[in-house]
Amino acid sequence: MTQKGHSPELPARIIPLATLAIPSSGLQPVVQRQQRSLQEMPESLFPYFKNGQALFVISRENGGNLYIDREHLRRSYSSEVFRPEHENLITDNILISVTQSVLLNHLPVLSGLPVVHFEVHSGPGRFLFTCCELILEGALEASPSQTQTRLFKHLTDLLITTLLDSLDLELSVAGRRRHRQKHIRSYIESRLQEPDLTPKSIADAYGISSRALYQLFDGEPDAVSGWILSQRLERIYKDLQSSTYVSMTIAEIAAKHGFRNAAHFSRRFRQKFGLSPREFRQKKLTG
Repeated sequence: MTQKGHSPELPARIIPLATLAIPSSGLQPVVQRQQRSLQEMPESLFPYFKNGQALFVISRENGGNLYIDREHLRRSYSSEVFRPEHENLITDNILISVTQSVLLNHLPVLSGLPVVHFEVHSGPGRFLFTCCELILEGALEASPSQTQTRLFKHLTDLLITTLLDSLDLELSVAGRRRHRQKHIRSYIESRLQEPDLTPKSIADAYGISSRALYQLFDGEPDAVSGWILSQRLERIYKDLQSSTYVSMTIAEIAAKHGFRNAAHFSRRFRQKFGLSPREFRQKKLTG
């Protein structure tokens, strides 16, 4: 999957790897070359994000950068300041577009990071750069399709390896489990207001089975739904004490955090905090 010709800093820290258990297939890398002036960037790269792609931009002079989406690229370039005499300089870039959803399934941590930068003069980045150069020079054109497929599999593995090296990820099984659980908890917290949030919908969003999700939460089926319930109740607990929400009814506050049934909410609240929501609110706002 090669197209020739023209077409349209991280903080220092250790980040546990989200997952390496699945093979690095499905990225569907497309390697291209682009020559553009700095003045034409980043607009000339925007078309590459149209079909849910992420984009590696690599050059011998500037190294490599991974942009997860168009907005990621735009924010990065908006913070760059180019000297006027450099705006018309032509840059020769290698572009590798990959399927964004598959990349984030391999490394969910990428969705919360700034642009990932890697060197191309040493380490896996150099292998990646050389591999792409050979592809663009037509080194695979005479090879059978099966050989090309196998070599592109190596390219996808090399992309992942280059990212891991740049991020300095911890590869322990425990580290992977801790990080994935942390990422899923963040996902849950961002959707607590959705009444239809369930262990099954969470597992589906991550492309894993419900059983695999339960195993991340100590192996108990009730652990996931229990954690969702606890987080919702904690948020309502804070809102009932806040003057910001004094004009809202208790039912409205409960609905804001994903409770459809007022009686069910009231019963769960009393079980957790020892008072009904109404009693608790009156005590806090009048006391």
